[in-house]
Amino acid sequence: MLSIWRKLFPFKQFPCVCNAKAKSLCEAGTGRRLRVECLCGEEHICHRLREMGFCESSVVEKIADSGSLICKVCDAKVALGKDLAQQIIVKDICPCQGHGHV
Repeated sequence: MLSIWRKLFPFKQFPCVCNAKAKSLCEAGTGRRLRVECLCGEEHICHRLREMGFCESSVVEKIADSGSLICKVCDAKVALGKDLAQQIIVKDICPCQGHGHV
């Protein structure tokens, strides 16, 4: 099914994460593009993070990390406290997009 979808839509829907290690958004470096793997925490907090755009498989760019953590998600800049950022588990997106990785 996925191969048929790729033939119909040859662009890359999800960037590659090539064996990148999962870490919290706090632990990720600034200036990095990341993919959200999962949210861990109480259900109402995870629900609010999803409303803010931090859904599983969404792409996030970590912009700054002094004081509040600033990210770009869904073409909007969002400031988060480190306590919330700790609950967002991400992986680095590798530069090998377009090489057959998913």
